[in-house]
Amino acid sequence: MTSLPLGKIMEFMWPTDSTDEQRDTENICKPYFVNLSELEKSQIQHLRQTGLLLALDETNFDVCMLYEAHSTYLHKAFGILPSGFVSLDASRPWMLYWTLHGCDLLGKIPDAVILRGILSTLQACWMLSKDNSGGFGGGPGQMAHCATTYAAVLTLSIIATVTGGNEYKDITEHTKQFLKDIRGPLQKWYLKLLHSDSGGHRMHLDGEVDVRATYTIATVANLLQIPLDRLIPKTVINYLKNCQTYEGGFGGEPGSEAHGGYTYCSVAALKLLGHLDNKTVDLSALRGWLVRRQMAYEGGFQGRCNKLVDGCYSFWQGSAIVILAGAESGKLEYDPWLVQYEKEKTEVSEVLFDEGMLQRYILLCAQDVNGGLRDKPSKSRDFYHSCYNLSGLSVSQHN
Repeated sequence: MTSLPLGKIMEFMWPTDSTDEQRDTENICKPYFVNLSELEKSQIQHLRQTGLLLALDETNFDVCMLYEAHSTYLHKAFGILPSGFVSLDASRPWMLYWTLHGCDLLGKIPDAVILRGILSTLQACWMLSKDNSGGFGGGPGQMAHCATTYAAVLTLSIIATVTGGNEYKDITEHTKQFLKDIRGPLQKWYLKLLHSDSGGHRMHLDGEVDVRATYTIATVANLLQIPLDRLIPKTVINYLKNCQTYEGGFGGEPGSEAHGGYTYCSVAALKLLGHLDNKTVDLSALRGWLVRRQMAYEGGFQGRCNKLVDGCYSFWQGSAIVILAGAESGKLEYDPWLVQYEKEKTEVSEVLFDEGMLQRYILLCAQDVNGGLRDKPSKSRDFYHSCYNLSGLSVSQHN
């Protein structure tokens, strides 16, 4: 991929707020893309002290992942959080998922005591109705919701599959049993969320209908081996199909703008349901929209056309491309842009994005030397971006 800063082509463009913001973002990232070996000795020494460069090898200038710093930052979520986190009171399962999944990717799973606390918190978020249907709310006593149910089940699945000897045996067995116990109530609750008018699913009882609901339901059902025949009728596939836009990506609902998060949900749902094919959606247009979301200069992904790079889309866009690649035969004749790209490539890759450029963005621009990862250098670290930057890095290295 040829790196072409926006500043080089500004003479051919009419300046707008969007082009100004794009130029500012490139300027913010530019200092991170210098040749590290050409820095002053004191600067190189500082990078080695922070751990970004290997301290014991003065000839090595490969940027390192700050495992310990990120792990320490993520572990903060398992204790008492500052008062500012009250705004995320309805996102407790999400915070636990972002941080535990991040720790898992780093190979830094917490001890059994912390995992018991996580299990206890999620059990308190489990909401069982009088008719024996149920899901997970964002906090104790809160309404069951597809998004927090998805986050809770994924978190519990991590705990249930932890290995490491007798220390974890008790907590993994208790978690497995809890997951078995909730299968029936979950299935009953999911059936209530079918929306006959649109053909899709609601996010909660009397809630909005969009592709997130179908994706989260399909994911949880697959993980817990809940039968899909009644949960996913043909109307659901048609609903997903109608969410594909003229651009090629997917919106949250029919008629909405194509968006990276919704596109991931749609692609993953269709894959799980066995309908990621040309009979259901336009795969060529989808492929083209996805690969054009990687920024030529920064190397990371944007979430929508004409938007800025954001580290979280390393996962949402990157993994959608990988899922799509696994569903296709690899033929590119339907997309002349990608045919040309294939001819110009010097390195063979199984996916149609530049993994090296994405890894460069995450390691150089998204890492906070104090621990945690962020949207871009001008933003602060947070649990959400830590999770999805690490997830995107994993996708780019293990696709």
